[in-house]
Amino acid sequence: MLEAFYATERGSLEDATINGGFDLHPELVWIDLIAPSQEEQQWVVDAYQQNLPTLKSLEDISSSARFYRDDDGILHVSTYFLTKNRNYQVESHDEDSQMLATVQTVAFILDKERLLTLRGEKLVAFRAFRARARRNDYDIDYKDPIWILLGLFEAKLDELADILEDIHKDLEKYSTEVLNNHNREKNLDLDDMITRLAQQEDMLGKAQLCLIDLRRILTFLSRPRALGSHIYDGEIREMNEDVRSLVEHNAFLFQKVRFLLDTTSGFINTEQNDTIRRFSILPSMLAPPMLIASMYGMNIDELPFSHSSMSLIIVSLFLIVAFIGPYIYFRWKKWV
Repeated sequence: MLEAFYATERGSLEDATINGGFDLHPELVWIDLIAPSQEEQQWVVDAYQQNLPTLKSLEDISSSARFYRDDDGILHVSTYFLTKNRNYQVESHDEDSQMLATVQTVAFILDKERLLTLRGEKLVAFRAFRARARRNDYDIDYKDPIWILLGLFEAKLDELADILEDIHKDLEKYSTEVLNNHNREKNLDLDDMITRLAQQEDMLGKAQLCLIDLRRILTFLSRPRALGSHIYDGEIREMNEDVRSLVEHNAFLFQKVRFLLDTTSGFINTEQNDTIRRFSILPSMLAPPMLIASMYGMNIDELPFSHSSMSLIIVSLFLIVAFIGPYIYFRWKKWV
């Protein structure tokens, strides 16, 4: 799939209809390739004489080669985008079932006239940026493709902030479920809670990866002459501050998840210990009546009441007293 955009007179972005390579005219400022076919990639190569990486090669790029300028002065950036994908939704009958987060690598190729982006699937951040760029609420001149690049990074930050906010809300709800004794004992499945917390920890780890990756890219772009002008420095500084605050928030959420995991695991261990304790107490309560029953079960004539007409009732009373006595003692000790 190939989408293209041009800048209007007021600087906003508008879609261009692409039916073939002949529609890729020089006025287009952003070419967005989403899992493109070989034919679509060839259209871009023929129109702009710019080679494109393959989707498979994006996953194999080493961390040291994720951003650089080539000999022609073209900027190459590969970065991670985190998104909640419905294709990876956790199977559950619960209406609040979790969607697993996935990390997608997106390639940016920037020259003086246009930005090329290559990705494997549709992403929320791109859709949000396109809606913002059409409205152009901040009167940004998107004829300059660098503003498109920075705008996409800002949309990535916004999505990460939304994901962390959703995780924070979920953890607050989980805290209420775990720490409420009545709810935990009556309604909460602790094993399911462990699974949900593990999913949140996995999402936080992927968010941390995306934030650190973006911080390295912004550090690279803030170097002198990296973008060819100082007019972008203010925007880059603001994004760096946002990244720093999100990294700190992410670390706080990590600690909260670890606390809830440890607490939930502790409650599971307590429940298991209570179960084992109850099974340990039961033989102690049954030992006295079993001793009396075994004694009267022996073929001995000298046992008291062994030949009485009331022997069955008397021995039964002994057994009941021998069982109730330890039970009352254990209840007094609050062991059962």
